[in-house]
Amino acid sequence: MKIGRKILAVVAAIIIVAAAVGAAILMSAPADDDVMELRLTYSNKIDYEPLIIAQEKGFFKDEGLNVTALIVSGGIQSAEALATGSADMGAMGDAPGVTLMAKNMGAKLIASYGSGEGQHRLVGWTDIATVTDLVGKKVGVQFGSSSQGALLRLLEANGLSADDITSVSLSPADMPNAVKTRQVDAIIGSEPWPTNVENANGADVHEITNSSGLGSTYPLVLMVTQKLIDERPEVITAALKAIDRAIAYMGTDYETSIALCAGKIGISVSDEKKCLDTVSYGLRLERTDIDSLRSVGEFLLSSGKISALPDIEAAIDRTYLDGVKA
Repeated sequence: MKIGRKILAVVAAIIIVAAAVGAAILMSAPADDDVMELRLTYSNKIDYEPLIIAQEKGFFKDEGLNVTALIVSGGIQSAEALATGSADMGAMGDAPGVTLMAKNMGAKLIASYGSGEGQHRLVGWTDIATVTDLVGKKVGVQFGSSSQGALLRLLEANGLSADDITSVSLSPADMPNAVKTRQVDAIIGSEPWPTNVENANGADVHEITNSSGLGSTYPLVLMVTQKLIDERPEVITAALKAIDRAIAYMGTDYETSIALCAGKIGISVSDEKKCLDTVSYGLRLERTDIDSLRSVGEFLLSSGKISALPDIEAAIDRTYLDGVKA
């Protein structure tokens, strides 16, 4: 009887110890519910460097986010990802953003994180001195991109139309060789695509012009799905905090940021520094950004790229930006 009692006592002690250990493990282990999932789409290029920094430096993670980075070659693919529901948040230029608004999919613009009036550069063979020399020529561009919108504006500003040239749909990766083999006479794009063309073709090419002076600041925007707003608004606030921190880091740790982004983009540090001259970053949403978006929308409508002008103001939700900047 005494032996039985001893055995029971030992078993009870083992159970108590096991329970205590289990409780300690549970208390020390991170709760899965504390991690917020975010499918974020952007490109490994100059226009998207705050997002690259936020991901690579762990700023998203610091805000409790587990970001699945969906890397695309341009903003139009980010817009498509949001439209199909395969991404929750996307970074893109003005034209893809307005095009997404025009589809009336419920996507909202939550902030601009940068801009660059001259960020779209037209680079071509040296026998093309001005935009008017493009008549009858082939120009490579990523269809649906902000650069295509800038090309149309450049043509109009110089008394030309899209019918005066042949627009060739090109993947940015194919642009250097397409110029070298004269499949196209010129290309237009944002960095690093024009610089890649210049590096591949040397003295045979030059910058014909850029998008400065066309009436737009070409804001870089962040768009989110209505589903994310309705179901997980805290994710949006956390993401904006991380991006804001990344922009600040780019100012205080310039050389480190340059090296990191150059490596991710696949360009030299010197090219990275040159390319950065085309844009400036800041988490904001100012009247100039909204006016530029409206101007782009009017131009896309007049050129037949969208069927109706979206209500830009109605597509904006400042709640999260205002909260982060308060």
